[in-house]
Parts: sequence; C-alpha cells; structure tokens
Amino acid sequence: MKNRGLVATTVNPFGDIEHQLTCFNSWKQAGYAIKTFNAPKEAELLLKHGLVEQEIIEIDEGDTTYSQNQKYLPKILPIVEHISRVHQDVIITNSDIFALHSTPLTRVLKSLAPCLALARREVLSLSEIDPRDNEFYRGGLDLFFLSSEAVEPFSDELRVCEAANVMAFGAPGWDYLAGAIIEQKLYGRICDAPIAAHKYHKNTYSTLNEFAPYARDIARLLHLEKSEPYWVANEYAKRISSHCKTNLPIRSRLQTFFHPNGSNRSSDAPTSSSIKLTDINGILTNANLKRLRAIIKRVSEEGDWGVANQFIPGCFVRTAPMTAKLFTLWNFLQAQPQSHQTLSNRYPEGSLHKAEIKNCEILPGAQRDDAIFSVFASELVNHKIFNKRLFDYLVWSSTTSTQVDILARIKLCLGGA
Repeated sequence: MKNRGLVATTVNPFGDIEHQLTCFNSWKQAGYAIKTFNAPKEAELLLKHGLVEQEIIEIDEGDTTYSQNQKYLPKILPIVEHISRVHQDVIITNSDIFALHSTPLTRVLKSLAPCLALARREVLSLSEIDPRDNEFYRGGLDLFFLSSEAVEPFSDELRVCEAANVMAFGAPGWDYLAGAIIEQKLYGRICDAPIAAHKYHKNTYSTLNEFAPYARDIARLLHLEKSEPYWVANEYAKRISSHCKTNLPIRSRLQTFFHPNGSNRSSDAPTSSSIKLTDINGILTNANLKRLRAIIKRVSEEGDWGVANQFIPGCFVRTAPMTAKLFTLWNFLQAQPQSHQTLSNRYPEGSLHKAEIKNCEILPGAQRDDAIFSVFASELVNHKIFNKRLFDYLVWSSTTSTQVDILARIKLCLGGA
C-alpha cells in the first residue's frame, strides 16, 4: 500500500464539533489517511456525528487522562507507540488545525528534516485566508511531523520523561515537550507552517499548575538553569520564535504548496460591517477596513486584546506599528457602549503585572515600548484596569504628534481617566 502519510488527532465530541469536523475533513481532502484517537464513550458520539469506524481508533480509558482530571484527553505516548507499529510517516496535530494544501506533503517534510515541530498560521476565519498573510502563532506548537524512522526514537525519548504518563493532547506543555524532544534529541527543526491554519480563539489555559513536570523535562533536555514553570514557558516561547526566524527558508519552501483546500467556501466569516471607524491624519487610507472591523469585532466578542496583537500587523501598510496599534485601540474603545468603560486602578491578588513590567524593562527601545503597550492594552481591554503610569509612559515615549493625538483621544474615550 502506498504510504500516503498518517494524520493523528483527537476530535472532541464535547467541543466545537462542527469546526473540528471541518478541519478533519480538510486533511482527508488533502489526501491523508486521518485517524482520531478516542476513548469508547467519545467514539460512540463521533459515530453519531458522521465519522465512520475506520476513521476512529478506540483507546483504553487508561490511555487517557480521565483518572486525573475526568477528561478523556488521549495520552501521547500510547498513540506514538501505536503508530510505530504501522511504520508510517505521521503528522500529529490538534483537531482544530485546517490543512491549507491539497496533496500529502510527507515526502516534502521528510526532505527538510527527519522530524519537525510546526507553528500554525493564525487566521480570523477560514473564509478569508490570504496566502500573503504572515501571521503565525509562535507561542505554541500545533503540528508535529515524525518520519517513520523517527517515530520509535521519539517514543523512546518520551518514555524516559517524567511527564510521559500525563502528556496528552490539550494539556498545557505537551507541545513544548514534544518540540524539545524533536529539536534536542532527534535532530529536527522548529518552523512556521504556512500550510496549516488555526482560527483564532482566546487561550483556554487558565494556569500553568499542570506544567511543572513538563517544565522539569524541558529544563533537563535543554540544560536550562531553572525549571520554574512560568520561567521555562517564557524561555521556550522565545526559543520557538528564534527557531522560526532562523528557519524562514523552510517556511518559504512550504509556502509554495499553499492551497485554500476549500477554506474560502467556509461560512464562518465575522460580520462586522456595522462597526463605524474614525480616521485621523489619513490612517484609514492605509488600512484594510474589512479586516480592521473584523479585528475590533473579535476583540469585543472575546474580551481579549490578544487577537488585535496577532492581526494588526497584517492590517496596515505605510503605518508605524505603534501608530497602528494605538489607532486600533482608539477605534475599539469608540465602538464600545459607555457602560463598558467602568474602570479600576486596582490589581487583583496574584496579578502578574509586576513580573510583566519587569520583563518589558529588559527589552531594548522600540521592543520595550511595544511590550509596555501590550500590557497596558491587555489590562484595559481584558480586565478593565487603567494604569495611569503606563499611559503616561506611552505619551512620553511617543515618536510622532499623531501618536500623541491618538492617546489624547483614547483618554477622552475613557472619560478623561
């Protein structure tokens, strides 16, 4: 039988099943043999949603995290051990990743490295994907390619990890540990994946309490000086970004295989035409208005400034990045009902504000200003906290009169703050 390449995932029947099935079918459309690994109770529900028995591999409840958290999250080690017995190249991926190519790429991936850890292309919707967009989420990893020769070594390396018995799809840290094994033990690479898309949603990880065993394994593999979970998570996120920048030639090669694969027929486009935009000094003439409205609408729905941070860079041309972000925040605030503008200057107990500012202060120049703006905007939008010191810093560090003007208008939107 011809090795088409196997895609291993786990479709969650209790999640957004319609979107997951859209993504599942995209891999089938691209020519892969795709299998979802599920416990019997979930498999039964998936059959009712239209999957066929040949697409589902039932696993024992003991091969999930059910005994630990009452969730049927499939553990990675048993899945990889299963794959090693069928001797196939495999892509292990989350169930909400859409294949943006139209033919199996296992041979191409294998020519690049024996294994790869890939950062996803982030999109606002599957109905408006532009191949020229370069918006990638490098805070995590969503796809892992293992050649048939690399599957068993990966399994062997994972087996000796402290986190081996808890590492599962959807667990905070599973992707970082998989990436660390691939880059450090299997001579693999970490890079962007322009041939796979993820529809943006707010991060669902509330804490890193479960990350501790992963952090210790990652610290051991990478010879890090500390194994404190938040520190390791921050260090590894920076490592992903660094690798992706180094491996831009790989991204360029993969980009040549981009194909919408039916994505632009999707009906999930955000309807945002009613959002009124206000211009200042002609900035709107350099903006993609449809996308800008979609960003503002999604920030309003999610209550999360993170979506703006992700998509603003691809929304403007001939506009300084800080000006674009300030302009978007101002238009977002104008679109909100006044009742939503009740603000506080108090931080809840356990806030990471001081740690975030400390991280900002060690950055150089424009990077520091950008990071401080992100903290200010996230606290304002996500938590309704107005920090006057950060606002004053943004005014002081402004490089143009337009930025100062926008900040003055932001202050007016906030009732003078």
